[in-house]
Amino acid sequence: MSTKLSATDLAEIGQTLALFSHVFDNRQADALGLVFTEDVAVEFQRSGRSLRGLAEVAEFQRQLPPEAADHQTVSTVVLSDPDGTVRAVSRYLAVLADGSVTNGEYRDVLVRTDGGWRIAARQIVPRYPLAAGSPDAAGPVVQQPLPEQWRASADRLPNLVP
Repeated sequence: MSTKLSATDLAEIGQTLALFSHVFDNRQADALGLVFTEDVAVEFQRSGRSLRGLAEVAEFQRQLPPEAADHQTVSTVVLSDPDGTVRAVSRYLAVLADGSVTNGEYRDVLVRTDGGWRIAARQIVPRYPLAAGSPDAAGPVVQQPLPEQWRASADRLPNLVP
């Protein structure tokens, strides 16, 4: 049985996910705590890089060049596991300085904190295009199957409560 989430919970989760793009792209390091938990774990699937905690995320943000990508979070599906874990799978679009666009998925685990819903873990999974220099770039694009814990199913969609 999935976790009972209210319409307010879903709206707050959506607000948190949308806020990421604004806070991150506008270099508001002091507001990252409105999006992430203090001990957030961020994993970049393509590079294998990982960040642990708000301080590392803020440092990563500070090191980005001024022309870094502009992000949009879209098409979010919220899932809940039998153990109460709340997940969100979102597509992202990243517009680069030259006008080109890349896309992928954010796979987030969210937790309810005293301050509201926050992302405790994020996997960033690029889809298209493959990165230049990628060993797969010369061949056809092959998407990996979505891991089971991220698949939508009727029993994992939230049961809305008033």
